Amino acid sequence: MSELRNSARLSTRVTLVLLGMSALLNMYSTQPILADVAQWAGTELRGATWTVSATTVGVVLTAPWAGMISDRWGRRRIILAALCCMALLSLGGLVAWNLASLLAIRAAQGMCCPFIFAVVVAYVGEEYAPPLAARLNSLYVAGTALGGFLGRMVAALIVETSGQWRLSFLGNALMIAGTWAVARACLPLERRFEARFHSAERGRGGAGIIFHNPRLLATVLLGATLLFQQVGSFTFASLTLARPPFSLPTGAVGLIFVIFLLPMLTTPLSGRLMQSRGELRVFALAQAVSVVGLAISLIPTVPAMVSGLAFSCVGVFAGQAAGTSMAGKLAPQARSAAVGLYLSGYYLGGALGASAPVGLYLAHGWEAVAILLMAVVSCGLVLGVGAWRGVKVVFSRH
Repeated sequence: MSELRNSARLSTRVTLVLLGMSALLNMYSTQPILADVAQWAGTELRGATWTVSATTVGVVLTAPWAGMISDRWGRRRIILAALCCMALLSLGGLVAWNLASLLAIRAAQGMCCPFIFAVVVAYVGEEYAPPLAARLNSLYVAGTALGGFLGRMVAALIVETSGQWRLSFLGNALMIAGTWAVARACLPLERRFEARFHSAERGRGGAGIIFHNPRLLATVLLGATLLFQQVGSFTFASLTLARPPFSLPTGAVGLIFVIFLLPMLTTPLSGRLMQSRGELRVFALAQAVSVVGLAISLIPTVPAMVSGLAFSCVGVFAGQAAGTSMAGKLAPQARSAAVGLYLSGYYLGGALGASAPVGLYLAHGWEAVAILLMAVVSCGLVLGVGAWRGVKVVFSRH
């Protein structure tokens, strides 16, 4: 078997960022155009919000399986196939004839996501030496931040300028197709991949990996706390900013998603720290940053709330970079399956983060939600320390 790569070309690094962008581009892209979708479908806004939930459901359905399928057919091949499917499904949004058909398309888009997310992390872990792999994984996670921002912002701009919500799907399709072209040209062929066939028992979603690996189970739960915090903070802070005493207009509230650009700068830095300090220390620092941000958001001014959300967001993406890196390390013989299971927990946490704090918010407001989120962050830190302490980490000498 070939040796691990100790360097990566600039074109490879750019490709990883673009892959992260494409993986998350569709996930929340209907958030800023829900009113337009609701009007088209002749439904209430609550019905249109299922276009966001549908992608999450799709992710959870396929995440445990994506890794094992790539174990059989190869990482690069599956990544390219997933990009192609995502682009075609985005075009499908142009011809959706009712809400049910649109929800089916959105769910299918979500089902494609793990075939990029989990497989890219496995590809990086197999092909590159551990210190460099952590850094490259951070670039990929930074790309997901870009995708989360672009998916929302491009959709809003297209609808605002054209008045046609369907064209937002066309914009996403073009961006994903561009990523496919770049990945096909610049993503290096595997040198260390060996096809693996899984037994029927292991084929049942890879659940046995978790039950026989308590550290991985704790890491999956840790992932759930991360997206719970992210979705909960942005959902209920947005509602708070739109209501008295702030009463910001919808357009102004939507601009808080620009915060997602910050992790593009900070997450690669966390990758460098992981090279020299390890995932656990970086994760602990990230959780501390999140708690500080949530505490700042309790100050009842717009600048304080936006600043607090920015700190919280930076902490989540740094924590996510550490979480995905460790998920692969904790199951080296089933790396992609482990990351897929981690991804399931991550998005289940996000689904809970959007709904679980509703009663608390209605009864006690943002302050109570922020305190709940700080408790969730603390639980994530406890899980991280318990699961990752004592795990062998290879540090960079540079």
